[in-house]
Formats: sequence, C-alpha cells, structure tokens
Amino acid sequence: MSPDLLSDQGTALIEPIMSLTLSHDGSESVISVVGELDMSTAHLLTQLVDSLCRAPTPLIAVDLSAVRFLGAHGISALLRSGQLAADAGGQLTLRALSPFVRRVLDVAGVLRHLELDDAPTPPGAQERRDSATPPPCGTDTSVPRPFPSRPLLGGSATVPA
Repeated sequence: MSPDLLSDQGTALIEPIMSLTLSHDGSESVISVVGELDMSTAHLLTQLVDSLCRAPTPLIAVDLSAVRFLGAHGISALLRSGQLAADAGGQLTLRALSPFVRRVLDVAGVLRHLELDDAPTPPGAQERRDSATPPPCGTDTSVPRPFPSRPLLGGSATVPA
C-alpha cells in the first residue's frame, strides 16, 4: 500500500467518492466538486446549494473541473441547484467543465438549461483535469474496425457483437 494512503497510525485511509469545498470569491460562493457526482453523492451538492440560497441574491459557482463521473442523479442535482438559486433571486453558474462533463451534459440535452462560465481554462488546470477525468465514453483513437453481427435471441434482427 502506498505510504500516502496510510494515516499516522498506519491504518489505511479510504479516498472519498466525492468531496465538496466551499470558498468565497467576493460576493460569489464557489463550490468545488471533486470525484463522482452520482446517486450516492448528488444530494450533498443540492443541500449545500440550498443552504447558500438563504442569503439574499445568492451568486454561486460550481467548479466541475475535477469531476470523474457524472450520473443522472448528478445531472438532476445540477438542474435542481440552478432552480434553487433562481427561486432565491440569484444565479448558479457552472465553471471549468471538463470535456467529459460537457459531453455528458450535452448528450443528456441539458446544457441549454444551465448557466455556463466559458472563461478560458487557467494554466495548469487542464493537466489536473486530465489526470482526474476519464475520457468520454466511446472515445477511441484506434483504427475503426467493423463489428461482426450476431442474431438477437428469439428474433431475426442482428446487433453488433
């Protein structure tokens, strides 16, 4: 086991599935999400945003640069968080979307329902994101190959094997 995964007492430390960090940049609250935003963690983001929406005119940014996985519940949490901020007279903006996160939100058809900060990526941030984020599903840089077909069970149609 790697020494950096051991506590001072020599016991194994378990890396969390997701962590949220709250910081402030002037009047804007910045939530940094690291890890997986899925069924077991998405409610934590929504709860944090809900607590921030108690302030008058909340301005909230969610940094998604270190998100490794974004599931349906995570997408729902982002939409719900945006609605919570809007209902409170404020705004929630997504920033530092990795290509992976942008693709998931695009395929889900929700980009038009979210406020995006498309500011340029700070130097060095892309390297951190690349190491934390897997390539989008279906990304294959190898030479395309034909898929052999096999019959569906009980039918005459075929699907790729």
